[in-house]
Amino acid sequence: MNFDDVFNAQNTNGISPEKLAFLKAMSARQAGGNAKDMMAALMSVSNSAQKQGVSFSESERDMMLEVLLQNLSPEEGKKARSMIQMMKRMKK
Repeated sequence: MNFDDVFNAQNTNGISPEKLAFLKAMSARQAGGNAKDMMAALMSVSNSAQKQGVSFSESERDMMLEVLLQNLSPEEGKKARSMIQMMKRMKK
């Protein structure tokens, strides 16, 4: 899926160009693949952002996940959503 198409469909108003660059890098790394690859891409970009002092709000993280989910097949998307829900429950 084309990065620009996905982000034009999402509300990216108010997100800094620096953060959008991380989102674009993550989307490019994960093009296609499966739920496991998606989570690895998310962790990699999150670690890189953290090292550079960039943090994301909950809504920005949710948007990143939605972008990544767009690149998965319906079956893999379902697996990824299950993993995400499990991780969110563990954080509480």
